[in-house]
Amino acid sequence: MFGNVQETAYDWKFSIFGIPVRVHPLFWVIAALFSSGRGQVDFMRLAIGVACIFVSILVHELGHALTARYFGWPPRILLYHFGGLAFYNPTYGHTPLRSILISLAGPGAGFVLFGLVLAFDFASVSYGFADQISHLGETAIFFLIRINLFWGLINLLPVYPLDGGQVSRSLFTWMMNSGGVTVSLKISILTGAAVAILAAYLREFYIAILFGGLAYQSYTQLKQHDFRSW
Repeated sequence: MFGNVQETAYDWKFSIFGIPVRVHPLFWVIAALFSSGRGQVDFMRLAIGVACIFVSILVHELGHALTARYFGWPPRILLYHFGGLAFYNPTYGHTPLRSILISLAGPGAGFVLFGLVLAFDFASVSYGFADQISHLGETAIFFLIRINLFWGLINLLPVYPLDGGQVSRSLFTWMMNSGGVTVSLKISILTGAAVAILAAYLREFYIAILFGGLAYQSYTQLKQHDFRSW
């Protein structure tokens, strides 16, 4: 998403469902900053927030990775400072439709997790055991619902290289061949800039910086693509 992420001595490596996973140490730093809020730091809330971000992003990337593996392309997952990435090498049988399905599988997995947590929350009220859930449990429910709904929707925006941007590029390339890349990047620039401006107005500076950077990245890619097209 933001170039190569070099391995460090502090990376956490493991595998899940046979898929290699690497967690860069800056992932924990950004997750902690996102979970800390704007007031006095509550360390238990911070720890729960970081754990929920980890689980949510891992589930999201597993959606991509498992779908890629279903199509026969061995994947691997990286969690890093600005989120996560599922790598795969489409050695054969690659089509725009399969690319779109892989891109949508990540948010889809997050929405499934969101639905399960929301259903549990409703059931706790309906069946009268909500008062048995601890404050920490309520905090985890809050984080999981917010992260998987909010970030799932954010990821569907047509901003490259978010999932929505990947879908946009695949669709326009499918319909317009090489011209589709140009169209998708222009949409990415406009959408990213609009979100950055809105986020800055709302004082959501992390979102503003993220989408401002993505808009600029799309702009530089557009210039490079147009130069190569001559």
